[in-house]
Amino acid sequence: MKKLLGLALAVVMVLSMMLPAAFADDAVTISFFDKNSGVRTFDDPVAKELEARTGVKIDLISPSGNPAEKLSLMLAGQNYPDIVLMDRSSDIVNQYIEAGALVNLSDYLDQMPNVVAMYGDTLNKTRYSDGNNYYLSNWYGYDPDPVNGFICRYDYMIELVGQERADSDEPFTWSEMLDILKRFKEAHPESTNAVVMSEPNSGAINGTFAGINGIYPFYVSDGKLQMSVRDPAFIEAIHQMNELYREGILDPEWTSNSQELRNQKLSNNGAFAYVGAYWDTWTPSAALMGSENANAEYLSYKVIPDGVTSADLPLAGRSSLGWDAIAITTNCKNIDAAIKFVDYCASQEGQDLLLWGIEGQDWEFVDGVRTPIGDIVDRYLADPSNTVDQTGITKWTWFVKNDVHPDDGTACRIWFNTKDRSATYAYQNLTNGYYDSAEFAALEPAGSTIEALQFQGVVDVFDQYHPRMVNAATVEECDALYAEMLNALENAGEESVEAYMSELYFARLDLWGLQPVSSK
Repeated sequence: MKKLLGLALAVVMVLSMMLPAAFADDAVTISFFDKNSGVRTFDDPVAKELEARTGVKIDLISPSGNPAEKLSLMLAGQNYPDIVLMDRSSDIVNQYIEAGALVNLSDYLDQMPNVVAMYGDTLNKTRYSDGNNYYLSNWYGYDPDPVNGFICRYDYMIELVGQERADSDEPFTWSEMLDILKRFKEAHPESTNAVVMSEPNSGAINGTFAGINGIYPFYVSDGKLQMSVRDPAFIEAIHQMNELYREGILDPEWTSNSQELRNQKLSNNGAFAYVGAYWDTWTPSAALMGSENANAEYLSYKVIPDGVTSADLPLAGRSSLGWDAIAITTNCKNIDAAIKFVDYCASQEGQDLLLWGIEGQDWEFVDGVRTPIGDIVDRYLADPSNTVDQTGITKWTWFVKNDVHPDDGTACRIWFNTKDRSATYAYQNLTNGYYDSAEFAALEPAGSTIEALQFQGVVDVFDQYHPRMVNAATVEECDALYAEMLNALENAGEESVEAYMSELYFARLDLWGLQPVSSK
């Protein structure tokens, strides 16, 4: 009996040594509010492995209801958790900083070598006005993935321009694309929605049509920042949209299309093209190809100005500062543990765990190249939601860097190493469209200030005139409405808003040591 008891105690001691540090009695627990986590639970294989490697147990705080409201309530009650993930472009980040709710990470950078190495100059750009870092960006880094273009039915493109041209990476001029659209309309006179858009549709006027005409989110000229409507090229973009409307090519219901209605229209044979992000057409493409027409798929094509042989167009504005801000709060009782946890997640090893899964189980090195194991990518392509939940891969997207692995060139996320035809054509055709929009991010005045109220008035004026200009019966009427809109913007306080944003904009560039992107 004594021998059995001794053996049992020995087994218990060995097992206790093998258990992850995160589950020891004295384990450090870090509470984490992730506005994107929804109702997910932190119990998948990747989550458990992360806790085992860091010795930190994560207490995930659910963002039930409206995450932005919850963040505001937590700030007001000073009951925010140890780590918060917020919308970086929202004023809530500044509110937390100004309330003294966030730890000054600049004091701890010497303890975060992985953060320093991975983030690089991004740390310079995310400094607050006092020169300190209070958060780390999520989805940071240069992201040259394609976005906006004319996304056209491949079978119709073959019919109208031939197989070779439909497969070519040569851009179409505006006149060429307009001619193709008119010929489609002639061949399909019953079509009332040859070109489909949906509003609010930043991928149209602020993406594709702006890109064709070289328009950035704001117009910077003579040391002054103005609204993009002041760019002389803006009216040309409106003219293009208006011509599609007058020719009966543009869906007349473009101002009221919901995502569901847009997909319905793109899924029938009366539609030819969508203007916006190429991934918006995945659902209708799947429906069309399911009807045994393998070429009835929406693929990406680039349109450039007439008289230009090639152009770097602002078709894919992405901020190198990312979408989210992740910060450690002053409520955190164990800052050292939080700092170590953050530094591990931000490391290349941590990123591979979060975005590729567990080495040896989900992926392995083959001839020095990260390679998925088994059918995991196929499972994701067939059922992404359940595969993410089951494996934990890309379920927790924290401190994500938009980049390829420097050692083998593979994508930062395991799923992105396999491209279907839609992605292949987007990468082939929507080239040279990337620009870093970070300098334009979060310039709009917020809160209940006079400038914020004026800015909302400016937005309201544009929202009122935009559809009227596009739907004008003649070019003359379109131009008259444009002139009327400019006057209305002045009366709404545009000049005051622009002065506010200009001061912030040029102070930011001075802090970063940069020139405006639109003047490069």
